[in-house]
Amino acid sequence: MLHPRTQQAFTGMLAAADRIRDQHGWDLEPDLLAMFHLPNSAYPDLVHSDLPVDWGVWQDLSAGGPDVRPAVALHHLADAFASPAMRSWLRDWLRQDGRRCIGFAMVFEAWLGAVPPGYRHGDLAQASASDRVEARVVAAVDIDGRLHRAIRVRGAQVPTVTTWAVPPPRIRDTRIATGLTRLMRLARAL
Repeated sequence: MLHPRTQQAFTGMLAAADRIRDQHGWDLEPDLLAMFHLPNSAYPDLVHSDLPVDWGVWQDLSAGGPDVRPAVALHHLADAFASPAMRSWLRDWLRQDGRRCIGFAMVFEAWLGAVPPGYRHGDLAQASASDRVEARVVAAVDIDGRLHRAIRVRGAQVPTVTTWAVPPPRIRDTRIATGLTRLMRLARAL
């Protein structure tokens, strides 16, 4: 279980990931982060992030480079990390220098708006500008199974950060949340 100070630092890391991304502008590729607690460091309550994922994972190179939906790429990464060939590497990497993986986060951009009955992926991109807004999302799952989300609507000064111990099904069952949960379960099992 996360100590309350570490939990607070974890939430702060989501806002920091958004702030760093905001300095680089919009229309960027998604990013996947592993969140770590470094108990042997001079600042044991801080949360550090890292993940050596090549940017190419977000593009379908076999199809000439079109973007791959973030959720699809996330599940491909979870499959790859769970493979026997990667498990040993992942275990060593997660424990490098005594660190402890306490969560996974994904930074991506999305359209937000009302989700009508019968919604299909891509419907919001086709909706009128008055029915949707562009946002940067930092979604995370921590070691205790809490789901965190920081959303910055394009043009906003700061993100809105929300944490759920038990997220509602429409949030919990998204492909992003289930992919991050898969990665966290894998990290706990190693």
